[in-house]
Amino acid sequence: MKTSKFKNWRLFATLALLGQTIGGAIGPTIALADEITHPQTVTVHCDLSHLYAVEGTFSDGRTLSEVTVPHYAIYNGEKQDIFCIEPGVPIYNEFTPGYEKNPLPDMSEKAKLVSVLWKNAGTDIDTQMVAQKMIWQEVNGYTLHSMKHPDGSSVNIAVIEAKINQAIANYQKKPSFHNSTVKTVLGQSTTVTDTNNLNLSEFDEVVENTANIDYRVNGNQLVITPNANSKESGVLTLKKSAGTGTPVAYKMAGQQTLMAGAIDKPNTYTIKIDVETEGALKIKKVDKETGEVVPGTVFHLDFGKVLPAKDVTTDKEGIAILDGIPHGTKVTITEKSVPAPYTIDTTTLTATIKAGETISVTSKNTREKGQIILDKTGVETGSDLWNDNYSLAGNTFAIRKDSPTGEIVQEITTDEKGHAETPKESADALELGTYYVIETKASNGFVNTFKPVKVELKYANQTVALVTSNVKGQNQEITGETTLTKEDKDTGNETQGKAEFKGAEYTLFTAKDGQAVKWNEAFKPELVKGTKASDETVTLTLDEKNQVAVKHLAINEYYWQETKAPEGYTLDETKYPVSIKKVDDNEKNAVIIRDVTAKEQVIRFGFDFFKFAGSAAGTTETGFNDLTFKVSPLEGTNEITGAEDEATTAYNEQLGFDGYGKFENLPYGDYLLEEIEAPEGFQKITPLEIRSTFKENKEDFVKSEYVFTITEKGQKQPIKTVTVPYEKLTNNAFSVSLNRLMLYDLPEEEDSLTSLATWKDGNKELTSLDSTELVDKLSYNLHEIKEDWYVVAQAIDVEATKAVQEKDEKAKPVVIAETTATLANKEKTGTWEILHKLTAEQVLDKTIVLFNYVYENKEAFEVGDEPVAKDASLNNQAQTVNCTVERHVSIQTKAHLEDGSQAFTHGDVVDMFDDISITHGVLDGSKEAFETVLYALLPDGTTKEIWKSGKIDYEVNDKEFTKTVLAEKVDTSKYPEGTSFTFKEINYDKDGNINGKHNEDLKEKSQTLTPKKVPTTPSTPEQPEIPSDSQESSPTVKTFPQTGEKTSNVLLFVGFTLIFATAGYYFWNRRN
Repeated sequence: MKTSKFKNWRLFATLALLGQTIGGAIGPTIALADEITHPQTVTVHCDLSHLYAVEGTFSDGRTLSEVTVPHYAIYNGEKQDIFCIEPGVPIYNEFTPGYEKNPLPDMSEKAKLVSVLWKNAGTDIDTQMVAQKMIWQEVNGYTLHSMKHPDGSSVNIAVIEAKINQAIANYQKKPSFHNSTVKTVLGQSTTVTDTNNLNLSEFDEVVENTANIDYRVNGNQLVITPNANSKESGVLTLKKSAGTGTPVAYKMAGQQTLMAGAIDKPNTYTIKIDVETEGALKIKKVDKETGEVVPGTVFHLDFGKVLPAKDVTTDKEGIAILDGIPHGTKVTITEKSVPAPYTIDTTTLTATIKAGETISVTSKNTREKGQIILDKTGVETGSDLWNDNYSLAGNTFAIRKDSPTGEIVQEITTDEKGHAETPKESADALELGTYYVIETKASNGFVNTFKPVKVELKYANQTVALVTSNVKGQNQEITGETTLTKEDKDTGNETQGKAEFKGAEYTLFTAKDGQAVKWNEAFKPELVKGTKASDETVTLTLDEKNQVAVKHLAINEYYWQETKAPEGYTLDETKYPVSIKKVDDNEKNAVIIRDVTAKEQVIRFGFDFFKFAGSAAGTTETGFNDLTFKVSPLEGTNEITGAEDEATTAYNEQLGFDGYGKFENLPYGDYLLEEIEAPEGFQKITPLEIRSTFKENKEDFVKSEYVFTITEKGQKQPIKTVTVPYEKLTNNAFSVSLNRLMLYDLPEEEDSLTSLATWKDGNKELTSLDSTELVDKLSYNLHEIKEDWYVVAQAIDVEATKAVQEKDEKAKPVVIAETTATLANKEKTGTWEILHKLTAEQVLDKTIVLFNYVYENKEAFEVGDEPVAKDASLNNQAQTVNCTVERHVSIQTKAHLEDGSQAFTHGDVVDMFDDISITHGVLDGSKEAFETVLYALLPDGTTKEIWKSGKIDYEVNDKEFTKTVLAEKVDTSKYPEGTSFTFKEINYDKDGNINGKHNEDLKEKSQTLTPKKVPTTPSTPEQPEIPSDSQESSPTVKTFPQTGEKTSNVLLFVGFTLIFATAGYYFWNRRN
C-alpha cells in the first residue's frame, strides 16, 4: 500500500496513529527473566511517543506504507515489549485492555529468538523497531525498505539488524566439546576446555546428569569429578535458562494480533562421561621347559564374598583376563584343568585387585611324549605281492607337525614287511600333539596313494611316559593297460579290396617265458576292447574300431601276436612288445598305458593274358596289340590300391606273341575285367568276373582255404578256379597267381532302341494336373551285357521345336526337361522304364515327344561320343503325348466403407474398399493381373465410371488370391442425392487377354454402396448475429487482500467515516 506524502508532518503522524489504532494488534509480554511466563489477560499499550514511518513490500508483491509505534503488554504494573504479527490490521486505542492469551501460530525459530534476544544488540527504541521489522519479515514476508523518525531521519536498519543476528548467532554457539566423551577415574577430577571460549556459566540449568557426577564451571572450563555414587557411564546435559518459556499470541476480536516472545528451544550442550571404578586380573600359562604359552588352561577364581566364584580359560596367547573386579578384592587362583600334553600344577596363587590396574600372575606346566607305529600294505595284494617287481620295503614317510605341510620332525622307512616306527626313547620321542604321516617315496611296484594320516598323540594321565598311536596305510599297485590297433600296412585304417579286419585274433604273451597270459592270473587281467576268443588265455577278437585292449596287468614284459588272421590278410607273425614298468610315484601313473599298432599284409593276386580276334568265317585269329583292358572293383570291394587297374596289350618277346597283357598285385576282392575298346569291326569280350572267397574250416581253422574264380558275366559256371591253403599265405608269401587267360573278340552286332511314352495314368492325353509325371518304356537290343549303360532321356516341346526349326533347320530341339540314368542289362535284349517328373508349368498346353539316347557309359557321353542306340524322332507318335487342361477363373468380391458398412451419408468424403478373392483351376505360377473400376449409379438410371485402380499384378501360385483395393476420398457431394456406387472387376491372363469378369452389369448388391436415408426436421430460425465488440468482456481484475483484511463493508464504512470526521475536525480547528 502506498502512502501519500503530507506537507505537514504532524497531520501525517495523527492520521497514521489513527490508522494504527484501527488496524494494529497488541499482546502482553512479561519482562525478560530467567524463564518467561505470560499472563492470560493483558492491556496493550501503543507508545504514541515514538512514531516511525515505514515502507515495505510483501513477498507477493504488495506494498505497504504506514506509521508504526512500539507495543507493550501491561499487567500488574509490569510492562513488557511485544510485537505486531499482522501489519495493516488496526488497534483502536492507545490502551486496550482485555487481550487474551492464545497459542502462537506456526513461525520460524528465528522470529522467536529475535523477540527475546534483540535486547542483546541494544535496548533503545530503534533496535526494538528493527526487531519488529525482522519479525514481520520472518512471519509475514513483509520486508521494509525504509524506516524514518518523525523528523525525517532514517534508521540504519542494516547495522542494527546485523547486531541482532550476531546476538542470535552468539546465543546458538555450543562448546567445542559438545557430544564428546570424557573418561574419568573415581576420586579424580577431569577438566575439559572449550576452545570456542564461551562463557559456560550461561548454561546454568541441568537437563540431565545420568552419570551422577559432580561438576563446576570456571570460565571456559568444565571440571568433572566422579563420586562414590557415580555410575560407570552417562551424560551431562546443560542449557541456557535465560529467556526460555513458551511464546504466545495475544488476540482481541476485530483488532491486531500481537506476539509475546520467549525461547521455547533453548541452546544446550551434552558431554558423555565414562567412570572407571574397577580393576582387572591377568593370568598367563606357559610351558615350564620352553616358556611357550599354553592356551585352553582353566583356572578357578575365588573372590571371597565380593563376587561369585568363576572359571576362566586361557586364550591362544595363553592368557586369561578378567575385568570388572572391584578395587581391593583378594582373588585365590587354582588350576582346574590343563590341555594335553601337560599335567596339572597344584600350586595355589593369590592376587589383590587395584582399581584402574591389571594384576598379572604366571603358572607353569610340564609335557608328556609319544610314538607313531606304521604298517604298510598294497591296496590289492596286501602283503602277498604279484611278482618280484613289487616290494613293501623302502617306503619313506615324513612325520610333519600340526598340518600336512608342517615342519618335518622325523622320517621313517619301512622294512620288507612294510613296518616302521618312530623312536621310543624319551630324548628322541615325539612331543604330544597333532602330527601328519606323509609318504614321501613309494616302494617298487607302487605309486604313492597313501593319504596323509592325522595322528593325535594325546595326554593320558600324569604317570604315562609315552603315548603310542598305530597307523595303517596302503599304496596302489601299478598295473598296465595295452591296446593293439590293427591297420593295413599300405592304407592304414582302410582295408583293401574286400579284405576285412573283422575276425582277427591276437593273444598276449609274457616275454620272459613266451607263455600266453591267462585270465586267472593273480593280478586278474580285465577286458577293455574286443571280444574274448578264449576263456583261458588272453586271446581277443577285434572290435568295430579294429582294436583289442586289456588292463590290470602286473608289472612285466609282454608282447601281442596275431593267432588268427581275418579274411583277405595273411597271418602276421610279428611280436609287438608291451613293457609295463614303474614310471614314478605319481598317482596318475598308477596305470601304465602302452599302445601298439599291427601293420597287416593284404593278400594280393595277379594274372596275364593274350588277346586274340577271330575272322568272321572263324578260320583265322591273331593277337591284337595296343588294346586296353580295365579291372574294376565289384560291389563290396574297395577301390584298387597298390596296383594298376589298366593293362595294355603288346608284343611279348619271350613268348613271341602279340596281344600280351598282365595285371599284378590286385588286392584280395571281387573285380570285373573289361575290354575298354575292341578293334574296329569286332565286339568287346564279354566282361569277366574275378571273385575271391575264403572257405573257413570250422574244425581246424589252419586248414581253411582261399578260392579264386573267373566267370563270364551272366554265366554261373567259372571258366577258371585257383585254390590256395590259408597256412601258406604269410607276411612274406602273400601273392597268388591265377595264371594265363586267352581272350577272343567276335565280329560286331547292330544296337537298337524303341520306346513308348504315356502319362502316369497310362493315357496319351492329360486332362488334369493332379499328376504330371511321364512314363517311358525303352525296349533295347544291345551288343553286350554291362552295368553302366548311360541313358539320356529328354522331354521335347513339339510346337516350340517346329517353330525354331522353321527358321533354322539345324536348330536343336527345345528341351523341357532332361533325365539321365546309369542302367544295367542282364540280357542283351530287354526293357527299361524311365520316369520324367515334370511340373504343371512345363506341361500345360503342350504337345511333348520323348527322345532317348543310350551311351556306352557316362564318360562316353561327357566326352561327346556318339550314342550306341537312340530313339529321337519329332514325329514319333509312340513317343508323343498332349496336355489339354482347361483353365477356370472365378472372382468373388465385397464392397464396404472403412467401418465395414455399405451405407454413407450424402455429402461425406469417404474411402471405399473392394475385397477381392480370385480362384484359379490351374496353378501354374504364371503372372496375371486384375483391375477394379468404380462406377457412380446416378438416380436417373445412368452410370458413370469415376475411378480405376489400374492393373495389379500377381502370380498364380495359390488356389485363392485375395486383396483389398482402396478408392480414397470419394466426395459424394459431387453427385446428385440418391447416387449409389459399385465396383466392377476384370482379370487378365499372362498375355494380357481378359479371362474373367465380375459385376459386369453393375447390379450385384454386395458390390453396391448406398446413401443413408436422412429424416426431414423443421428448420430453426437463425439467431441474430451479435456485434463482435459486444462479445468482448471487460478484463477481470483480481485484487489480493492485505494482511488482516476483512470482507465486512460495515467496518470499512465505520473506518472511513472516522478518518474523514477527524480530518474535518482538524481543518475546522485550524481555520478557527
